[in-house]
Amino acid sequence: MLRFCVLSIFLLCTPLLSSAQNWLEVRSPHFTVVTDAGDKRGREVALRFEQMRSIFGSLILREKMNTTAPLAIIAFQNRKELEQVAPLWKGKPIELDGVYFKGEDKHFIALNLASEAGYPVVFHEYAHMLLNSNFPESQPWFDEGFAEYYSTIKITKKEVQIGLPPEYTGATLVNGLMPVEKFFAVSHNSSDYNETGNRRTLFYAQSWLMLHYIFDMKKLKETSEYFELAINQKMPIHDAIKKAFGMEPKQLDKELYSYLHSRNGVSFTWPVPAGIEDVTYQHRKMKDIETESLIADIHLHSTDRIDQAVGEYQAILKKDPDNAEAYRGLGYASLHKGDMEKAIGHFRKAASLGSNDARVYYFVAYSLMRKASTPEVDPEVLVDMSQALDKAIQLDPEYADAYSLKGFALGNARNYPEAIRALKTAVRLRPRNEQYQSNLALQYLAAQQYDNAIAIFARLKESDDPNAASAAASELETAKQWKEKPLLQMGAEDYKRNEGSPWQPKGDSSDKDELKAMEDAQHGVSAPDNRPTRYVSGKLVSIDCSKEPHAVMSVKDGTKNYKLSVVSINKVLVMGADQFSCLWKDRKISINYKESAPLQGEVMSVEVY
Repeated sequence: MLRFCVLSIFLLCTPLLSSAQNWLEVRSPHFTVVTDAGDKRGREVALRFEQMRSIFGSLILREKMNTTAPLAIIAFQNRKELEQVAPLWKGKPIELDGVYFKGEDKHFIALNLASEAGYPVVFHEYAHMLLNSNFPESQPWFDEGFAEYYSTIKITKKEVQIGLPPEYTGATLVNGLMPVEKFFAVSHNSSDYNETGNRRTLFYAQSWLMLHYIFDMKKLKETSEYFELAINQKMPIHDAIKKAFGMEPKQLDKELYSYLHSRNGVSFTWPVPAGIEDVTYQHRKMKDIETESLIADIHLHSTDRIDQAVGEYQAILKKDPDNAEAYRGLGYASLHKGDMEKAIGHFRKAASLGSNDARVYYFVAYSLMRKASTPEVDPEVLVDMSQALDKAIQLDPEYADAYSLKGFALGNARNYPEAIRALKTAVRLRPRNEQYQSNLALQYLAAQQYDNAIAIFARLKESDDPNAASAAASELETAKQWKEKPLLQMGAEDYKRNEGSPWQPKGDSSDKDELKAMEDAQHGVSAPDNRPTRYVSGKLVSIDCSKEPHAVMSVKDGTKNYKLSVVSINKVLVMGADQFSCLWKDRKISINYKESAPLQGEVMSVEVY
């Protein structure tokens, strides 16, 4: 969901973007700043964010950091200019000094450079973005405490002042603290987290205090161990605190209370991170149409300005009919409105115009998937999706959503090993995304790696999201049943896949009988088929169909020659062709198979090119 954060509310009128303004784009190693306040101010903003990013890495002990989506910073010289992208209230822009727009494809920060008041709110949200992208799953007190702790950092040329309290904490904490055991138990569904009032204010203030204590007393290692015990191993909070922090929860209560009242001042300083002043910059003057496109893109990511953005993009195309960014924006707007046909057309047009935006190619694939609207996607669509996703990953090798959707496409093609590989990459890049984890577990289940699937579903069953928890609990039971009766599972999967599908021979009703026979014979099965699933891509040399419907395929991959058997050419899954053909020869081919011996096995699926 898209959302924004604001500082204060007053009603004003929105100014129009002046084409006479001199807009500059300033690039540092990790940020792009667009500003109408001049090159010097643009560099100052970029440097500040580079410093914040470096400090974040120091705090969570990470050298390399990911982001969920590209971040663009637009720095206006005054509040009046900022109003043109401010969220609306009753049709008029809200008065503010900083705003953060969060989207699935992009994040935006807009600042009023005439005031320092905008930085705390955007740094708070920026901290959340970095945590979500780089830190394993934790609990709400850690996330909110870190974001509050991070939001008040002050940076000079020589030092960083860190740990300053948000304004509200002093008056709140003087009235007492929540017991740590109860405090750590607050979830995203708890009233202490969601209901406006004193308890919620206390939760945020104590979260800041707890993070201050953890960083100052160098307890991050113990905190990570606590999360491993409480979240991954499902240990009760009381026991996890005792084991990780080496003390009873009541003792930790006393430690935290003593820390609050014994510190002289509540901040300390660090030297500015080494080398951060040596940041190199590139800058260029922007064309008016580029700035108009950027403003339209921000409007597109503000829920109350989407229609305005569509009109702005259409105006841009009247000036420049080959503007790829405008087509991209119209594609995203169509996607938001659920019009997949238009979305696909706009994204394909942007791609054909040479867009280097990885999100364009991802959304081509995503729109194709949404348009299909069924779990089973046509093989030709899967190929189309796969090509678009390969381009997206080529442009952005750390694009987690692209790897996730690639896993979906590969899973639909029954290429489970590569689907698992893609989804594991997505999970590594976005360790907190529960949907990625669930999708990975489903691919483990399809690949008959039951223990891996069970472990993930068991963890997701404890999710704070009730829908995710319920779905995981259901899938967990399925995984356990399939582990006990693997042949029955495979028969059910084959029947479900083939029923009414284009690759099932017409009039073939034997699958139901075979499924029933599998069920009847289940108790006589001594062990599941644990043969490893393999994947080969190479050249099809020949096919022996002399014992039809059985066939043997000879495939050459470099110096390796494979002999792979097909139980029935009428039932094997085929992609890239209407049906299996014994006349294929000298074709590029990809095969998933169950290995029975080196370079031998039973074909599960075939893709021809």
